Amino acid sequence: MTVLRSLFTGFVTAASFAFIYRVPQKQVLRCGLIGAAGLFVFTLMGFLGQVAAYFLAAIVVTLLSEFTARTAREPVIVFLIPGVIPLVPGGMAYTTMLSFLQNDYARGFEQLAVTVFAAGAIAGGITVTSSAFRALYRPRRRGSAVE
Repeated sequence: MTVLRSLFTGFVTAASFAFIYRVPQKQVLRCGLIGAAGLFVFTLMGFLGQVAAYFLAAIVVTLLSEFTARTAREPVIVFLIPGVIPLVPGGMAYTTMLSFLQNDYARGFEQLAVTVFAAGAIAGGITVTSSAFRALYRPRRRGSAVE
């Protein structure tokens, strides 16, 4: 049940943000599917730990965004931003701030560390995957003769 809920939640969240960010109408479905895939991977990989699950989910979202952008002839950012939104640890950031406001500094710093590591894992997954994809992917140029 948790897996189905993560698929549905990821799809609705990513598609909603794609609509808010004025992504071309025919790409909203693809954005939703990428977001659903990211949250699905995060849910499945939870046994590895939260940071590793965020990292792997960000890798999946970035790869899907890169491939989809190439096939749809759109910028990668059209798919990447809505696709990664379901992974953003907003609830953890809220809990961190709430702990500080309630003068529970020990719990606040603990939550802060977890939130920063989660955000870093997402950023790292995106950066590493995008860099590797651009380094390995060589677009074919028209009119160039390869001998």
